[in-house]
Amino acid sequence: MQTSRLAGAFLIALLFGLGSSLATGQSSQQASPKGAALFAQNCATCHGSDGRGGEHAPNIATRQDVVSMPDARLRGIISDGIPSAGMPSFSVLGEKQVDSILVYLRALQGMMFGSQAQLPGDPKAGEALFYAADSCARCHAVHGRGGFMGSDLSAFARGRAVAFVVDAIVHPADRARDKNHAVTVETDEGVKLTGLVRAQDNFTLVLQTDDGTFHSLSRNAIRSQTVSPHTYMPDYQNLSKEQLDNVASFLLQSAASPSTPRVIPATDGSR
Repeated sequence: MQTSRLAGAFLIALLFGLGSSLATGQSSQQASPKGAALFAQNCATCHGSDGRGGEHAPNIATRQDVVSMPDARLRGIISDGIPSAGMPSFSVLGEKQVDSILVYLRALQGMMFGSQAQLPGDPKAGEALFYAADSCARCHAVHGRGGFMGSDLSAFARGRAVAFVVDAIVHPADRARDKNHAVTVETDEGVKLTGLVRAQDNFTLVLQTDDGTFHSLSRNAIRSQTVSPHTYMPDYQNLSKEQLDNVASFLLQSAASPSTPRVIPATDGSR
């Protein structure tokens, strides 16, 4: 199979082309320019030039089911292969070489490997900024405290490199999916609603508005539907480096102990 041969060529080349510098948790481009070149030459045809999927192979860089897998699980897949999907076993290469593959994959994902990211700022100051009026917590929650329109960020930063967390704050559009764009609908009765699409089919559209209400609308009753060109989450390029480092530190620290939810007083006014 062509896909298997290309994957095999990439993985074998990767083993001999990567240095130990990848273990620092830097991005794949910074850690190994040669590794990036090998990926472009041998893997981009299947996985795409950025690892986000191609014609013959899936997204291995941002797919949450891949990113969230424990290292041991990913190591097992690389070592044992997935015969039903045409991916061969690479156990013959030995444990060290299999680990080299895993390190590079984690670098593509913006993840740390074998080490914990050092907090670049003050997590307490970052927490205060996160929960400030009309800030991150308007849409996002951490350990049960915050909004509901955006994704739960309790474990978002777990294992992540600092640069990845900061970039997700400053450039949200780079990681947004269609569901992260606000949709405005106008009904035949002239009612306008703006929110996020939570479900839809040929007959019904379910829209959640900022107040948390779910509106189930018949397609036949919708006069117009407009998708915003901007992501629901604004970028925060106006924040200083210190502020970004503080928020990143808060998220990194929170993700380090996801099993210990915060106890929030009922009088704090959080949503």
